[in-house]
Amino acid sequence: MSKEEIWNVVLGELETELSKANFTTWFKDTFILEDAGKTVIIGVPNSFTKEWLENKYQANILKALKKSLPKLAILEFQVATKKLFCGEPMGLVDKELPEPRPISSEDGGSLDKKHTFAAFVVGDSNKLACAACQSVSKTPGKSYNPLFLYGGVGLGKTHLMHAIGNEIIRRFPHKKVRYVPCEQFANEFIQMIRQKNGMEKFKNSYRNIDALLVDDIQFLAGKERTQEEFFHTFNALHQHAKQIVVSSDRPPKAIPLLEARLRSRFEWGMIADISLPDIETRSAILITKAKEKNIELDEEIIEYIAQNIQHNIRELEGALNRLVAYSQVEGREIDKELTEKALSLVIDQRKREADPEKIFDLICGFYEINISDFFSKKRNREFTFPRQIAMYLLRHEFNLSFPKIAERMKKKDHTTIMHGVGKIEKILTYNESLQKELMMIKEKIYIGQ
Repeated sequence: MSKEEIWNVVLGELETELSKANFTTWFKDTFILEDAGKTVIIGVPNSFTKEWLENKYQANILKALKKSLPKLAILEFQVATKKLFCGEPMGLVDKELPEPRPISSEDGGSLDKKHTFAAFVVGDSNKLACAACQSVSKTPGKSYNPLFLYGGVGLGKTHLMHAIGNEIIRRFPHKKVRYVPCEQFANEFIQMIRQKNGMEKFKNSYRNIDALLVDDIQFLAGKERTQEEFFHTFNALHQHAKQIVVSSDRPPKAIPLLEARLRSRFEWGMIADISLPDIETRSAILITKAKEKNIELDEEIIEYIAQNIQHNIRELEGALNRLVAYSQVEGREIDKELTEKALSLVIDQRKREADPEKIFDLICGFYEINISDFFSKKRNREFTFPRQIAMYLLRHEFNLSFPKIAERMKKKDHTTIMHGVGKIEKILTYNESLQKELMMIKEKIYIGQ
């Protein structure tokens, strides 16, 4: 295996051991910088991450790496950057491959041919998932099987599922690919039970294929008979090295009322999450979507939209559509004033619906501390830092005054609040890991995921 493939396997294992917050914060920008046999050097984005991994997770990483590199004895960390290994659009390479053929209903008729890897904007929030999907499409049934994608609504899971199907068909014209939303799988199963010879047709439909792509697998929760049928379908495909890809809005262990045997199988292969896109990725997405509509947007407008619409790709596209429609109705070119006017309702409504009282519980859950410790006088960093994060968010997301924040946080002196907010503002200027943490917390504040 290549260094990238080995590290993807390690990340997949670590992701099942750690909380989503810790995994995303400390591992998303890491990679194998050098493999020298008995020594492996892990590239990390900054010295803060380097120190944290050395002190907290070195044993976990070493254990996971030894499964692929049994001779490994020394693990080192070094601050380094690396170009995205999955950023090159696959649609622009391998020119010797045949042109995509017409897709028949039996092998992917529901695939959207517009959703390709070339049309997918890669950023730090999705590069791991993108790399895993590309690997699967190159060697279906061999790389990561199953591949489990999870993330919030509108972050690109479905796009990647379709891209896998389209790329497999492009590379291997003889292979049969089936994409299906999980709800459709369940409905077809129920219908076929009632028909004579229906189950035989159902099994042939889902088991005599080369790749099965199931979207929103969390729909199986609580459906015992459907889970049982999917379990047998999974086994039949996996035993014959047929590729299985599933997506969900949460990791396997967080899906309620899911049979343990299914959860276990979902964890066999690679688990990759897609988190909130950072501002650079959001800007790139806006530029791509604007080009598709033959619209040119000034950098100032792109930056304004990207800064204010942070939750998912669908919201970004919705904001762009609203802006274009507003421009047409007003009969004006798109400028900063028109953009602010067109999107004011969308932006203000989101902030009106957010509840500042949720912040304390969310932050305690995110940093895995008790609410009593959060409001205590304990000065350990594990408690003071989350408090400062809360101060920062109450100030910047809800525009509360320092005295009001002090009142909510049961502080006598609002100068403590000023110090806490200032400290976080300073750290944010250089610490990308903290920037990601805040993005994840904001996602929970605004859309409850």
